[in-house]
Amino acid sequence: MPDEAYGAIMEFVPQSRDLGPPKVVATTLPFFARAAAVVGETWHELDQMAASLDQHAGQQSPDSPERVVIELMASGVRELARRLERTEGTLAAYLPAP
Repeated sequence: MPDEAYGAIMEFVPQSRDLGPPKVVATTLPFFARAAAVVGETWHELDQMAASLDQHAGQQSPDSPERVVIELMASGVRELARRLERTEGTLAAYLPAP
């Protein structure tokens, strides 16, 4: 994305009798685009982290307290990743279709 796309885009409407005073229209599109990208990257990383925790838990004995803790951590990380994935979908609704 070009550098200028990260700033607010403003459009000045010329003053006329019908329009009243000048108006400024700003878009938050760059914010939503960047937020969606960050959220997308983060939930993928969290998903990978949960998979790594699952692998580590598999190396522990079934009755190990460490295994229980690792499985709880993996479950929490996975839930956070699911929430971020839904957030990414919500943010994408504010972006124009490609």
